[in-house]
Order: sequence, then C-alpha cells, then structure tokens
Amino acid sequence: MSTRLLVWSHSFIKRLYKDILNRWKPNLVQHLNLRHAGVQVRFLGFPGGNIDRLLEDEQNRLRQEMIRFPPDILVLQIGGNDLDSKKFDMSVYMEKVSRFIGILQTTYLVKKVVICEIFPRLLLRAKTCPIVYYHKKYLIDQYFYLSLANHPSVSFWYYKSRLTAQEKLFMSDGVHLNVEGTRRFFKSFCGSVMSVL
Repeated sequence: MSTRLLVWSHSFIKRLYKDILNRWKPNLVQHLNLRHAGVQVRFLGFPGGNIDRLLEDEQNRLRQEMIRFPPDILVLQIGGNDLDSKKFDMSVYMEKVSRFIGILQTTYLVKKVVICEIFPRLLLRAKTCPIVYYHKKYLIDQYFYLSLANHPSVSFWYYKSRLTAQEKLFMSDGVHLNVEGTRRFFKSFCGSVMSVL
C-alpha cells in the first residue's frame, strides 16, 4: 500500500512544482524521487499563503484536496508571508499553527505532519527591519524545533546551510528562489520527507 504525501504551502511550492515539470525530468522527480518507496506526492501551493488563509479555508481548497487526496503525511511550508507583515504577532502565529496541526490530525486524520523552517528573505515587502524578521524567524523555528523534538507524529525540518539568504539563490524580488535555489530547496525538501518515512 502506498503512502500519500501532500505538500501544502505558499508560492514556493507552486514554483517548485512548475520547475519540476518544466526544467527537470518529471517522471524522475515529480514524486520527490520517492516512487520506488511507494510514495505518492501532491503539491498544493498558493501565492500569498499564510496561516490565516489555511485556517479560514474560505474557498474550501484544503477541504476539497483532503477529500480528493487524503494524505498520510502533510508537509507544511509557511511562515514567511505571516512574518513579512507589520501586523505580525509571534505568539498568536505559533498558537494558530498549533491549532491547524490539531485540525489536520483530528478532522482529516493525518498521521504525520512536518513543519518546515521559515524561509529567509533578502527583501521584505512590509518594509520592516530585516533584523526583526530574522530574529523572529529564529525564535519561531527554535520554538517548534524544541517543542516537537520528541513528538510522535509532528516533526520540524531545518534546511540548515542549504538555503541561507545568499543573493545567488534568489530572484530579483529577494523573496522567491531562482533555479539554483529551487534545486537546493528540492534536495533538502526530499530530506524532510525521508525523515518521517
């Protein structure tokens, strides 16, 4: 029996999926190179995605996808759009992420959830101080990393040195990854999945 994996995120996942289809060999990497392990992968990314949109699910995108493709594992890559906002409240954000994980596990019966490290950014859209962005990013990542260290069904994934805020990895907008950045993202992303299989 195969394992169903749903990758849910903001525009990074949408762009990753397009890069897989357009630049690489789709039959090789469309399922994160995990078809041999019996893993089916679906990508669902939407521009501007944040935790509020996931919780509200006004267009029922989450509900419809979970019915169409009920995942055993869900990988969640969010946080950057939330953090790049002048109205951002760190404690409220962390509480909402925890609530969303609860919904995934109790309503949709997801067996395992992987929360990924918040992405770095070269440029901020909210015109906030980059030092503040990175300080809050660090605190949030550390909170989930430490609090989920021994959790049986939720884990945290660090991209580590693969995706630092290096100018060569980003497009001119300072937010989205270029081809090389996407390649590194893909390799590390496969690692996040392998860690829970």
